Amino acid sequence: MVVTVKKTDPVTLEVVSNYLVSAVREMGATLRRTAYSTILRESMDCSAALFDAKGQLIAQADHVPSHQGSLAFAARRIAETMTLDPEDVVILNHPYEGGTHHPDILIFKPIFVDGVLCALSAALGHHIDVGGRSPGSISSDARDVFEEGLIIPALKLYRKGELIPEILQMITANIRVPEKTMGDIRAEIAAVTIGESRYVELARKYGQLELQATIEACLDNSEQLMREDLARLPDGSFSATGHLDSDGISETPVPVTVNITKKGSDVIVDFSGSSPQVEGPFNCSLSSVYSAVYAGVRYMVSPSIMQNEGCYRPIQVVRPEGTIVNPRRPAPISGRFTTLERIADTIVLAFNSIRGDDQVASGVACVCSFAVDGVDNQSGRPFVCFEIFGGGWGATEKGDGLDASFGLMANCYDTPIEAVEMEYPLRVENYNLIADSGGAGKYRGGLGFYRNTRYLAEQGRYTNRSETSRFPPPGVLGGEAGTPSSQRLIRAGGELEPLPSKITNLTIRSGDRIEMAQPGGGGYGRARDRDPELVFSDWLDGKVNSRAVMDVYAVVIDTDSSELDLEATRKLRSSLRDG
Repeated sequence: MVVTVKKTDPVTLEVVSNYLVSAVREMGATLRRTAYSTILRESMDCSAALFDAKGQLIAQADHVPSHQGSLAFAARRIAETMTLDPEDVVILNHPYEGGTHHPDILIFKPIFVDGVLCALSAALGHHIDVGGRSPGSISSDARDVFEEGLIIPALKLYRKGELIPEILQMITANIRVPEKTMGDIRAEIAAVTIGESRYVELARKYGQLELQATIEACLDNSEQLMREDLARLPDGSFSATGHLDSDGISETPVPVTVNITKKGSDVIVDFSGSSPQVEGPFNCSLSSVYSAVYAGVRYMVSPSIMQNEGCYRPIQVVRPEGTIVNPRRPAPISGRFTTLERIADTIVLAFNSIRGDDQVASGVACVCSFAVDGVDNQSGRPFVCFEIFGGGWGATEKGDGLDASFGLMANCYDTPIEAVEMEYPLRVENYNLIADSGGAGKYRGGLGFYRNTRYLAEQGRYTNRSETSRFPPPGVLGGEAGTPSSQRLIRAGGELEPLPSKITNLTIRSGDRIEMAQPGGGGYGRARDRDPELVFSDWLDGKVNSRAVMDVYAVVIDTDSSELDLEATRKLRSSLRDG
């Protein structure tokens, strides 16, 4: 397919595109700086975007990839179903009506110029609690969508600038820590107000009609660049299957299959062969499936292409009804992030079959959700702590995978230990990289990490949602798999309790410790082809141990002098090849 880009001055195109991206970055910065909860303020589990009046994405910053499709579906629904007035503010989180899962609350503000609706300003934040059967609203064993928390259809929170207080009263009455959630909602409103101001400034500068034409050209330009990059990949049909450890209720692994047909610059992603919808909460909402597909395909092209609706036009998605990617209501859906990470990783694995040496090993491909509640001994106030964790990235032909980072779909930050300990009755006693957790290879998989957290309140509940305990991230082209994840509880008296990858509302008491070991990424290429200098550097940094240096990488280090012996290494590798 050939795309004809509208004739627009290329300088204006670049200026407008980057101005819009700058605007949504400012929106994101405003959201984080004014948020109350650590999950937004510190971890950056939030996004901001601008849409045209039809709900087409026109700008999104480098926030959370999993939100790119989520906001777009909600924006389109609002544009098609609601009558909007100046100074309205819309709120929603309904996972079957454009939202993602219950904790993600979306805020939209219509943008009017000279009385005409021109655009929508949007923000999304993962809220620390929205009710439901478990603190943090992340139950791993919910049986339907109603167990997972408060559901908010698209409602006007402000009507023509006037707050509708009953909406906030209803939300407050259904959540455990309302002061945090209300503060975070106000932060989102501040963000969309910034977006409105910046768009209006741009419209005043260029004129709304010219701005609209320029934005349309921006979308066409992104589509053209996407198609040019996709057309360089070989045509064909190829597939891959990834697995979730379980659905949180049974211990049966859950397959996610992607079948990709690539012809010219068009890509079809078909999920036929994937698991039927599951009983637990790991079904995937419509918007989240598309987010994962868009991100997975986007990883195959240049990252410099401006992110907007044009990027999505070459991509079609087939979602068989009644499957994990197209569940029937009221299937539970709050664990959808686990599934969408697996979707994106599996898409990358499928594309590996046509990428030759430019393959990518699997990485963490999940977000470990950690939630505890209780009553703070000092303040006497109830608290909910919610954190998210990643692991190691897969290696590529360009180099080692990232250590202890988030997966393909998160792009978040670790919450600093100081912030955790100041905010909650918790003490982080160990937090370190795990040696040899990255899959060995010519390029090593990124390292996973270990964290040991002591609970200091009198009594509370612990909920965990993690993955890769049964299916460690595989390597490519001879690279080895990374290590799997594991969790266990160490009671104050010393008793050890191994934990499954998913557990809900486990009672914990003062002095109990929660141990987590997050997975390492897969390796790329044969370990014995790794540059000995890189192995030596890893050994000095404690990233590989002495046994792995010799047995896995066939590198000789004089441990007495702590020096690399290149000649002995050459002879060892030569003898192993000859043998």
